Amino acid sequence: MSAGIANFDRFLFAFTIGSHILLVSLSIGLSILISALEFPAARSPDKYYSSLARRLVRPLVISFGVGTGSGIVMAVELVNLFPKFMTLVSNTGVIAIFYVEIFAFFLETIFLVIYVYRGNAFRGRFTRWALTLPIMVGTLLSAVLIVMVNAWMNTPNGFDKATYISTGAVTNVNPWAPFLTTSTGYEVMHVVTTVPLTGLMLIGGYFAYRYLHASGVEERTLFLRGLRVAAFASLAFVVLAIISGALEIDGLYKYQPLKYAAIELDPNPGNNLPLTLFGSLSGQSIVAGFQIPGLQSILTGHANLPGLSQYPSSLWPPLIVHTTFDVMVIGGGLLGLFVLVYVGLWSIGRRPYDRPWMTYLYAVFSFLTLIVMELGWATDEIGRQPWIVYNVLTVNAAANYSDALLVPGLIIVAFYLLLVPFTIYFMVRVFNGRSMEIEPAGAPEGTDVNY
Repeated sequence: MSAGIANFDRFLFAFTIGSHILLVSLSIGLSILISALEFPAARSPDKYYSSLARRLVRPLVISFGVGTGSGIVMAVELVNLFPKFMTLVSNTGVIAIFYVEIFAFFLETIFLVIYVYRGNAFRGRFTRWALTLPIMVGTLLSAVLIVMVNAWMNTPNGFDKATYISTGAVTNVNPWAPFLTTSTGYEVMHVVTTVPLTGLMLIGGYFAYRYLHASGVEERTLFLRGLRVAAFASLAFVVLAIISGALEIDGLYKYQPLKYAAIELDPNPGNNLPLTLFGSLSGQSIVAGFQIPGLQSILTGHANLPGLSQYPSSLWPPLIVHTTFDVMVIGGGLLGLFVLVYVGLWSIGRRPYDRPWMTYLYAVFSFLTLIVMELGWATDEIGRQPWIVYNVLTVNAAANYSDALLVPGLIIVAFYLLLVPFTIYFMVRVFNGRSMEIEPAGAPEGTDVNY
């Protein structure tokens, strides 16, 4: 029974964070897109950029509000589902990261309120655009700080780990060390590229669909402006995601070799190892799947690669991470190829947005981006099992074994199953809440409150 409850704790938090990250990706994507639209709106009299930015503020406010409530649910779950983990966090410098998270929240909140209600009260063509920058920074900073906690969980520092493992006492605390662990840099870089990419692709896919089904010239022009900004920004983030993903794999090789061996499905260490796709392990041999001889060593640039046999099988993560990793990489590669072709065709005047099949393909790849991002988180978290803090504290040792959490947990699952689709539906409704008549650039002061 106790093992079952610990697994339920795992499932509940995984389901919650998987739902929460969808809302976060939309918030970050919207904040970036609004800022990117306000800049050309300040430079030129083009009414479409400013009109679209004003419309996008409405779903941003909704996603911000719902995401804030969802973040509180996650915080409560951490305290209740994994109390020993939170005790370790509160006794180390990791707790300071959560305090800085509050600053990021206030930064975003204050400037979002000013932008919505008093954005036109300031003089200067670029003032409205400048107000969007703290909003964008606040949303990104919140994600960065949460990733810093995750990086510390993967490569913990800032206290005497040997003493804690042997006695349970937290000693020699360095409160600033958790802000920069050996894995913080590449984890942060990867998340601040993949999460915005997901939001931008989802929004861009919606713009592409609306452009294709627009009823008039002005409406088509409005969505074409948004699609152009979203598509070109997505290409930039795709390139950054590829670079940061390669750095993250190299980081796993250096600092989490067992996780590396699991996601690559290397049963034994060695040189010139093959790249295995969708394989499975039987004893010390790979069965099924597809192998490309020597490619893994070429791609990583390392001669000596770790293997699962170097570690006790009790410490192996579930080898499903090999499959989730393969799907993530292949899906990400196809996504990058599509965005490159789409933007490339646009750049040479081939108008991909006028081709219905390209529009529907854009929608498919928008949802594929979401799947790739979710699989990335799953690979990272499942790959760290059985540890909640790598090589320091196991999930089973940190978990709460009270069966009183089962019913509230199931209620939370049911709540999110309703909340996420309803939130997205409501965001779309408020975006389309007015007639599609285009608002003039620089609406008079006081109109902002009607967003």
